[in-house]
Amino acid sequence: MLKNIVKFTTIILLLIIFNTRIVNSEIVKKIEIIGNERIPIETINMLSDIQINDDINENDINILLRNLYETNFFQNLEIKLDNNILKITVKENPIISDIKIKGIKSKRIKDGINEVLSIREKSSFNEVKLIEEQEKIILLLKEQGFHFAKIDFYKEVLDNNKVNLIFDIDLGDKAKIKKISFVGDKIYKDQKLKRVIVSEEYKFWKILSGKKYLNE
Repeated sequence: MLKNIVKFTTIILLLIIFNTRIVNSEIVKKIEIIGNERIPIETINMLSDIQINDDINENDINILLRNLYETNFFQNLEIKLDNNILKITVKENPIISDIKIKGIKSKRIKDGINEVLSIREKSSFNEVKLIEEQEKIILLLKEQGFHFAKIDFYKEVLDNNKVNLIFDIDLGDKAKIKKISFVGDKIYKDQKLKRVIVSEEYKFWKILSGKKYLNE
């Protein structure tokens, strides 16, 4: 008896979902794209992957919205399906005109930062992507011993929907290894163990050694 009730309930739910899909779906007879300046209509049509006479519903629109955001081309999107007309209103992300790194004199460190950055000049500016880039720089600096580095980033707004991107970096002091200790059951003494590891404790006379800085 219980199995029959569950089966009947499942069928009813599926019918409701199916009928809702039919009610909410429409045949696309026209596609209108509004607000684009730099990105051609043909490109947006290609990215949308929706054609005239396609039968789409609310779920398809949500997928389209997600796919267009993932291109990193758009700052804001609004998509409506009304009277068989699919209206896509876009606001494009600004273009990065120039990337500047301030606060660092070392060419080696600057080159390292440029290598880890995935954003480039002439690419789209995205606030979320910028946070990811900041984390990459912090990780790189930590690997070089700068565990107290601080990074501020900001943008200079230019004409024609362009921006300059500035990373203002304060390296701070390098994190020195004050003491190395070994804990747990040991057969060998600390001094012998210290001789077989790369890291070493900071001493003022170890001017040239880079092993005295913390590198996780």
